[in-house]
Amino acid sequence: MDELELLKKDWKKREASLPKLSYEDIYKMIWKRSSSNVKWIFIISVIEFSLGIALFFYSPSYMKEMEYLTIDWLLYLSYPVILYFVYRFYRNYKKISATSSVKGLMQSIIRSRRTVKHYIIFNLTIAAITSISTSVIAYVDKAGGWDAYKQDSHLSDHLILIAFAVLITAVIIGICLGVYLLLYGFLLRRLNRNYKELKQLEV
Repeated sequence: MDELELLKKDWKKREASLPKLSYEDIYKMIWKRSSSNVKWIFIISVIEFSLGIALFFYSPSYMKEMEYLTIDWLLYLSYPVILYFVYRFYRNYKKISATSSVKGLMQSIIRSRRTVKHYIIFNLTIAAITSISTSVIAYVDKAGGWDAYKQDSHLSDHLILIAFAVLITAVIIGICLGVYLLLYGFLLRRLNRNYKELKQLEV
């Protein structure tokens, strides 16, 4: 019992020396972390968009020589949408920076996480369509073009083409998903943790 009492006294002394954080102090800490996370989401999206533009205009010559417009039109249509998402990330950052209440901060976090999830889903969808189209075009070109492929192909050739497109697409989607989980997933997890802390703070 004596040892227990000594431990209790020692703990009380240590507890008394620890800084006392008020409700406002805790809120400010969570707000700063959340604002920083959303800012990094915006910065990463700008870098990603810039790299996409650079790769598109400096693509290898064999991509430029392709006579199929499906992929080009898909990319042309996707960039305005991606630019819109970048704008949304910027707006989310500005809103979360101006938030002054726990409820408002929680809503900003939910909005930011939802935007990132929609952005990832859109990019993975575009990557899947582009990969399937490119795989089919490359396979058919290797067989001598569409006319030669339709004339000489059999059921086994169609199955090989489907398997080839699915395999390539699965690899590309896996890589893209891994990169997104590494970059955005880390920030989303931190935002989710901040949201849970705010929920406890509100209670």
